[in-house]
Amino acid sequence: MSAWPHVPLDLQGHRGARGLAPESTIASFDAAIAHGVTGIEFDVRLTGDGEVVVWHDPTLEAAKCVFEGEDLTEALVADLTLAQLRSVDVGSRTLAAYPQQVAAPGSRILTLAELFDRYAAAHPTLWWTVEVKVDPTDPREVATREELTRRVIDAIKDAGVEGRSFVHSFDWAVLELARDIDPSLVLSALMVPGMPVEDVRPWTGSLDPADFPDEVAAAAALGASVFSPYWTWCSPDNVARAHELGLAVLPWTVNEVADLEAMKAAGVDGLVTDYPDRWTAV
Repeated sequence: MSAWPHVPLDLQGHRGARGLAPESTIASFDAAIAHGVTGIEFDVRLTGDGEVVVWHDPTLEAAKCVFEGEDLTEALVADLTLAQLRSVDVGSRTLAAYPQQVAAPGSRILTLAELFDRYAAAHPTLWWTVEVKVDPTDPREVATREELTRRVIDAIKDAGVEGRSFVHSFDWAVLELARDIDPSLVLSALMVPGMPVEDVRPWTGSLDPADFPDEVAAAAALGASVFSPYWTWCSPDNVARAHELGLAVLPWTVNEVADLEAMKAAGVDGLVTDYPDRWTAV
């Protein structure tokens, strides 16, 4: 846990600050920083022409996008070029699930390099939790797993943030690749605890979850520094067990003030939230 930021608790904005502005936009990242986050969590995918872009969904959805050129509704990001993605406004629409969102018309999908260029040097203590989106049950995504992982690591190193970044993924094969490419990288193992072993197995890389008493033990065997479960897993006993195994704990996505307080009381090392502004209440 020595790699963790030297703060009492690492407050990470989810996709920037999704509760305050459309996700993964400059407006969202600006809002997170304005509300005092010490880290930012976001997702990356590979485009059809090999660019690493900051976007969560595998497709472009009309609820989040305004198509200014061709209609790309439900088109796969993996099938589109960066130029095609640039034709889409991802800041004009707000979501009813996040009533505090303020629109940011004209926002475009960023590349990972652009995100780092804008913020990394300007905020030299900010941590970056880079979620590498690969679905190991999708053969197309498996086929580009190594290319995406290598390009992400190259971008992290080009920006000089390898000492304050987590390579973060539900697909533990990504983490194994990252470990093999550069053993000094800090790995964060995402997990939905409590799933049946047969459902978990495709996501744990070379490890068989049946060989371990629980998910946190498997993450420790993987060589991860961070275990990142859905927040309801984080009882004081579970967090203590993770700490005993040498793992820091970074739950997602913690939005209600009472839940933020519960995570702090449980002893987590950080948390991911759509509403970093609510942390001031805690």
